[in-house]
Amino acid sequence: MMMAIATLCLAVALVLTGSRRFVGAIDIRFARLVPARVAVTDVFDADQRYQRIVRRALVLVDPSFARTEEGLRSLGVSRLPWIIGIEVGKLTGAVAAATLVATFAGAIIGKVFTMVASPLALLLFIVLVDRFIRNAALKRRRRIRRELALGIEMLCIFLEGGQSLDQAFRSFSDVCGDALPQIAPIQRILIADLNKGVPYEKVIANWVENLHVDEAKPLATLFVDSLVHGTELVPHLRQYSLELIEQRIANARTSIGVKSSQLTVVMVAFFLPAILAFIAAPAVTGVLAALERSR
Repeated sequence: MMMAIATLCLAVALVLTGSRRFVGAIDIRFARLVPARVAVTDVFDADQRYQRIVRRALVLVDPSFARTEEGLRSLGVSRLPWIIGIEVGKLTGAVAAATLVATFAGAIIGKVFTMVASPLALLLFIVLVDRFIRNAALKRRRRIRRELALGIEMLCIFLEGGQSLDQAFRSFSDVCGDALPQIAPIQRILIADLNKGVPYEKVIANWVENLHVDEAKPLATLFVDSLVHGTELVPHLRQYSLELIEQRIANARTSIGVKSSQLTVVMVAFFLPAILAFIAAPAVTGVLAALERSR
């Protein structure tokens, strides 16, 4: 019951957070139309402060919230209201699972076992959701790493064609949709930030956060140095692309070695007995037949 009340309070807080964001957006629209209107930065500061308070409450309620948030950010969910909403949905589903177990299992396994099964159902639901998010995040990071080397090569082509890095980003965003389906939406977000006039450092930081792979951090350093200081970029990108390709080859060789050992175990456990039986069957049959005749 207490968990249900806490979840309900968090859901109400999330709704209030969304409404405050909507009001803040309206205030910004009016501030653009009416120059004399008071600035609404305090509204957004209060809104973000409110979201941080809700986040702290979720951390206290669910100790696994940090792992959930990390997995959601790996999946590209970077906005805190969405993360809070998914976490509230997870807690609501866990409470619902525990309630169903407490309602329908009492008549079957007894009240004493129900008191143990209900918390177990709640924990199991949370663990399953976290496992699903983590597996999805791992698959997304694997696909992004697979596309990153090709993306760097395409950027080098645009840069060698005489374009600046800003123009190369825009050209890359126009052509990478079908070839790089995982990176394409992230590049569109980057171009949208550039069109809004966001500083280059912030744009690249958001790009790294959306990719959420370790390989993007050295690229961000190269991009910022080139945009701010005008350093040469193509040779460093080529070298980094070669390193990524070599790393993928090394990982593939490691995976092949692991699969070979696994296949050896499977062959010894299942194929070898069948082969031995197939080879030894005629001899065993002949010996048994001879013994039958000798009787």
